[in-house]
Amino acid sequence: MTTNNTPASTLTWSDEMGSRSRRAWLLLLKGEQIVAFTGQNIQGTVVVRGTDYKKNGKWSHNTYRLELAPGVRAISGKDGWETGKFVEGLRSAVSGSGPIDRWPDLANALGVSVPAAMQFVRSWRPKAAEALDAVDVQLEALEEAAGAAAVTDTETIVVSFGSPTNRMIAAGWWKDPKAVPGHDGAQIALVDLEKGWYEGNIAVQGIVGTVISAVHASGMHGGYYSVTVAVVPGTVVAKPEPKAEEPVAMSVPTPEPMATPMMTQATMADLQAKFGRR
Repeated sequence: MTTNNTPASTLTWSDEMGSRSRRAWLLLLKGEQIVAFTGQNIQGTVVVRGTDYKKNGKWSHNTYRLELAPGVRAISGKDGWETGKFVEGLRSAVSGSGPIDRWPDLANALGVSVPAAMQFVRSWRPKAAEALDAVDVQLEALEEAAGAAAVTDTETIVVSFGSPTNRMIAAGWWKDPKAVPGHDGAQIALVDLEKGWYEGNIAVQGIVGTVISAVHASGMHGGYYSVTVAVVPGTVVAKPEPKAEEPVAMSVPTPEPMATPMMTQATMADLQAKFGRR
């Protein structure tokens, strides 16, 4: 198998999907041009020399033997195992790539300009493009919210944590806030303690900021998380006070009235004989 992102003249590639039905993809790049291989010849880019088909139920797939035109680079991978997203898979496919949260990150991973990356992804993976656009909108709103309080540009930081000990887990480590490196008093915290560290359930506290992405990787004792946040240095936001526990109303059972003993005529006669009439 040809190493990802390196020049090649021949390539063997399989479209077999990965675990969790993750889609396999092959991108062919020449200069600023990017095309997704679909099993057919692409003039000036690739020729299909031969194919093999393996029937295996849902795992059935084709294996292609390809001839690449001079100067064509190939990047192959599968959609991310954790999130099912293309950008997660691209990060795994391109060794040494950091988080791919914004358009410049994507362009850098592909080795093309931002406009070229935008043009390709908007047509090939519209939802991925929408997610990247949404991050830019979030960052613009963040700087507007900071206003005059912002003394420097927005800073993007990755908060990484995971694999606690059993004792730490028992003490509530997975539900505790995590510090944002380089910013005293800043932290990320769960909105709902029962839902875990996922996008939409994480808040930035102690500083003007927003969550850009959250990625989980499998591992011991719950695995590892990388939460990317954008913060505005020099700003301070009061942390929310912990909610006081509401007193629990105690239900005190009402004692049942004591039963009045019934006195029979025989009992009355015995008492009168013993004590006499008064």
